[in-house]
Amino acid sequence: MGNFPSAINAYSEAIKISPTLPKLYINRASCYIVLNLYDDAVIDCTRALDLLTPPVEANRLSRVRTLAKRGSAFCQLGSFDRALEDYVLASKLSPENESLKRDLDILRAQMGDVTLLQEQSPITVS
Repeated sequence: MGNFPSAINAYSEAIKISPTLPKLYINRASCYIVLNLYDDAVIDCTRALDLLTPPVEANRLSRVRTLAKRGSAFCQLGSFDRALEDYVLASKLSPENESLKRDLDILRAQMGDVTLLQEQSPITVS
């Protein structure tokens, strides 16, 4: 296993030097996810998406990967509606991506299970 805290520090230093490079935020978000720092991953993915503008063909795949990564972080945080939004957007940008379709189907199934649990139980599922 890699030294993710050191990688985060390196990406943070690189961001100070080149704060407009989306790849730095995307890579740091990946490190945050490995360390279960999902809120930080969401922040970095959001910043990367802000930098990946205008949305053009040249940055489409980076936007797809970043949306999927942020969607994954939202899932881990229990923010399934926000995760669904990201996965749907990513899927529209890359309709040929079978892995993304599978993840979207799994998320929809899990959300159905959460809704069912909420309807059957007085305990709030968050």
